[in-house]
Amino acid sequence: MKPKEPYSEERAMQYALRSLGRRMQSRAELERKLLARTTPEVAQAVLERLLEWGYLDDRAFAEAFVRSRRERWGELRLRAELARRGVDEGIVREVLAAGGEGGGEVARALALLEKSAWRHKGEHARMVRFLQARGFALGAAVEAAQRYEKLREGGETK
Repeated sequence: MKPKEPYSEERAMQYALRSLGRRMQSRAELERKLLARTTPEVAQAVLERLLEWGYLDDRAFAEAFVRSRRERWGELRLRAELARRGVDEGIVREVLAAGGEGGGEVARALALLEKSAWRHKGEHARMVRFLQARGFALGAAVEAAQRYEKLREGGETK
């Protein structure tokens, strides 16, 4: 079996544009994909051109990523997922701080408990584990579980 020839710059650019057309990606994600198919020099040239054209923007990627998952995930999971995707920690910190409106982590955790009552069945320990598995900090998870229990006692939840 003949080894595959590395992509030319033109073919690498076509591949990158198709990949970005499917979904937004961080610079590091796209770089990993390109390096699997072409030489480091060609990958760098393609990435530089995409950055110059505005097709690659880690801040815009992080903002869209957080916006699409903030209701279901806590800050710890968002931070870990963005780091795994190669987004700079400074950008992650700024994006998470800027998107902090809407009542904060505890309010989002409480809303998630209300939406997902069938998963935790109102049991305190299950609620806390449920929230922690979705990346909410322990303190926020415990406080949200306590608020949920108080609301349930008052008959305000399902």
